[in-house]
Amino acid sequence: MPRRFVGNDIDAAAKLYAAFSGHEAEEIGRVDKPEIPNILVAVGELDFIGYSAIRDGVLEKYIHRFKQNARPLFAVTPDGSQIVLIGGSYDFTERGIVDR
Repeated sequence: MPRRFVGNDIDAAAKLYAAFSGHEAEEIGRVDKPEIPNILVAVGELDFIGYSAIRDGVLEKYIHRFKQNARPLFAVTPDGSQIVLIGGSYDFTERGIVDR
């Protein structure tokens, strides 16, 4: 049975966003979370990830290179329309992605 989205999750998400971005979280909209199928295509390990985010009011670009023992598995849905990262040894913190 799927886990229900609860208020504590919203609070934790808002705190993490504020710690990373330097400003308070606000709801700007909602999106439907796609279901992840039971079958995925394992492509390989993810060596690095690049992303853009607004931090302290400035658009920043980040590239995180995973340590070899921290790399998540890079997989896609059978139709190729969705990327899924599985496992890995990292956390997302106020500093961004941090390998454990």
